[in-house]
Amino acid sequence: MSVLASPRVFARPRDSGHPDRLRYQGLAGIVLYPELADALGYLAPLKLEWVGNTTSGPQDLQAATTGDTDFGEAFNGAIIKLVAAGAPVRAVLAYGGADKLTSGGLFVRRDSSLRTPKDLIGKTIGVNTLMAEHECFIEQYLKVNGLTDAEIRSIILVAIPPIVAGQALRHGRVDAVVLSSVFREVALQQSDLFEVTTEYALYGPGNTDSIILRNSYMEAWPQSARHFTQATARAITWAQTTPPEDVRKFLASIIKNRKRGESTIPAQHWRSTSVVTRGGYILPEDFSRFQPWYAWRGDMRSASLPASAFYTNAFNPVQTPQVVTPL
Repeated sequence: MSVLASPRVFARPRDSGHPDRLRYQGLAGIVLYPELADALGYLAPLKLEWVGNTTSGPQDLQAATTGDTDFGEAFNGAIIKLVAAGAPVRAVLAYGGADKLTSGGLFVRRDSSLRTPKDLIGKTIGVNTLMAEHECFIEQYLKVNGLTDAEIRSIILVAIPPIVAGQALRHGRVDAVVLSSVFREVALQQSDLFEVTTEYALYGPGNTDSIILRNSYMEAWPQSARHFTQATARAITWAQTTPPEDVRKFLASIIKNRKRGESTIPAQHWRSTSVVTRGGYILPEDFSRFQPWYAWRGDMRSASLPASAFYTNAFNPVQTPQVVTPL
């Protein structure tokens, strides 16, 4: 079966995208790796067309799947769900994960008594998006640590924008929050917050997030899909092998030069790519580690598909997995 085949075939016979430009959604204050590839000169002659900022990974996936954009980025668990539902897309690169420097973390107030999984029973936890990476992390963490299904389901998860999650925790709106990226780095510097555990502690080093392309785009414009993937893989490799201080300066310059009225604070807190394979090469376990979560939730279709159904490394210039550690 073709690496681009879908469980259900409903892709259009010809993609409505363009071979020389890719429409996409960005993130405020964040430089995506395709944007980094463009700034480094790797992406030419392809051009990026920013159409606005995404509100969440699932929304970004939806936009790419329907053809409103040409690529999207999200948690691998969300990609699993999308492909299991029959969406004709594939992950082509890992762009994020957990390593010893960069990871999502569960925070409580330092003056609270919450320190163990059992302490969280019946409590309220803030996450960035429901049914996404943070929720999966929390529920797998609790399951691994012996909580019963009833105890896990007694915990109330609340969607809170990351930018206000720390304040919501401090003011007692929630008992705990999951923070990642710059929000975790800032929280680690605050003496009033305590980190209970991390994704890195739960999963070990691993990729957790991927860039997707539509199957129809890859079939209609294979040269563009290959060049986009290869250029982005080169940008990830550049960030993995360049001194972090130099990466931070370059990311900040990109944010300033694109003139979107954004803060450069996220760039100042950048520590590592968190991608644990050279050039974002995808491993089967990048997806399979999340399938038990779907089995626990009763979604056996998402839980039972082979990991190879969710991704392809066909366009990645790195053709064997090379594990990297952050500088």
